[in-house]
Amino acid sequence: MTVRTAIAAVVAAMLLLAPTAGAAEQAYAENTPVGEDPAGDWGGGGDAAPVGAALGQDLIGASITMPTAETVEFVIKVTALPANGGAPEASRYVWDLLVDGKFVELDGKWSNYSRGACDPTSGACPPPRDPGMQPFILRGDCVAGGGNVTTCREIGKVKGVFNAAAGTITIPVPAALINARPCSVIAPGPNIFGGSLSASPSAFFSSSAAPLDFLEYETEFRVPSGDPLAPCPTA
Repeated sequence: MTVRTAIAAVVAAMLLLAPTAGAAEQAYAENTPVGEDPAGDWGGGGDAAPVGAALGQDLIGASITMPTAETVEFVIKVTALPANGGAPEASRYVWDLLVDGKFVELDGKWSNYSRGACDPTSGACPPPRDPGMQPFILRGDCVAGGGNVTTCREIGKVKGVFNAAAGTITIPVPAALINARPCSVIAPGPNIFGGSLSASPSAFFSSSAAPLDFLEYETEFRVPSGDPLAPCPTA
């Protein structure tokens, strides 16, 4: 074998072993659909439904995945989103969860300066702040108060990803922030509008009397054990 032939053989072997360009890394936990909802049922359906779709409030699906062991992604699927990604200040998404039986709420918008800058119901204001764009607030320890107003403790804030082309809203949440540990179960929690996930018109508050959409589901998501030799219990 000549030197040139040997070099060519080594290069060919390296190309075979190298990962394919653009290949996606395998997720820590694959995408798990947890619920579906009919298209066109915003506000009870009928002539009003296209308004909800235009606002990005016509829910059709929800799923949970973990790209890494440190991050849980909650994905909301709608029939459509505004071309810029979302309706500023107008569309509110609330996803209620039970993480190992403990209530956690994801509450967010494409922009939320009306409430995100100063929300006395979260115990995080004053002082006012800049919530940034696409803010989703993680809330817990909620208590129903007078005047049908629920107050919660703010656990943290993350930035959602609004994909207008795909009609999805992805909320990446650090697993530690919601105490999601190996083999933790993330189950549907009670949403005040119905189901466990809602999309509704909102300024500062949302009204149950307004047209909206909610999604019901019963599928649970289990965090992998992280150890193939010690899988999570099946029951």
